[in-house]
Amino acid sequence: MELEKIYFVRHGQTYANIDKVWHGQTDTELTPEGYEQTRKLGAYFSNYITPTVIYSSPLQRARITAEAIGQGFNLEVIQDPRLMELDLGDWEGQTFESLSSTGSNTLHELVHNPDFCSPNGESQNVVKARMLAAIKEIGEKHKNESVVIVSHGVAISIALAHYLHDDTTQWPKYSKSNTAFSELCLNSKQLLRFNQSDHLTTE
Repeated sequence: MELEKIYFVRHGQTYANIDKVWHGQTDTELTPEGYEQTRKLGAYFSNYITPTVIYSSPLQRARITAEAIGQGFNLEVIQDPRLMELDLGDWEGQTFESLSSTGSNTLHELVHNPDFCSPNGESQNVVKARMLAAIKEIGEKHKNESVVIVSHGVAISIALAHYLHDDTTQWPKYSKSNTAFSELCLNSKQLLRFNQSDHLTTE
């Protein structure tokens, strides 16, 4: 891995977050509060780091969040579909409550079985493979640069669980707030900052 550190940001608040439904690769919109979160993030981001390149999932909730950061540094956002959220396929749009109350114990499988996937969906291992491939390629392209990746709650958590535990089923430990900032040292596999949201309370 060429990069020493990588910086992750989760997207702003969406209607799916409020309604507690799973919109993995559904291109759900930001709420007004989500837009305000991204504005504050962009205004404050230089207090975290000065990025030299910004990558984002192409889903609008991540892209718009990334663009809010990029505006402050005159940086164009590079979109990479490998940074998208875990896809639940035919189960997209279901509530977390319904996923946890099915007879097959779906939510338990989603957490504890890295090979489990919904019909036409993805497993943890599939998400891990594409996230790690993207991070490796980005690292090789941007050695010694400050790279920000704007992505999604579960996708980032799966990557962190792999780097920190070599076990993607640990991903629920890394639940993050909307627009939260995290810093991972790839060489030492240490989480230097996690779930920082100073920008939401400082203005």
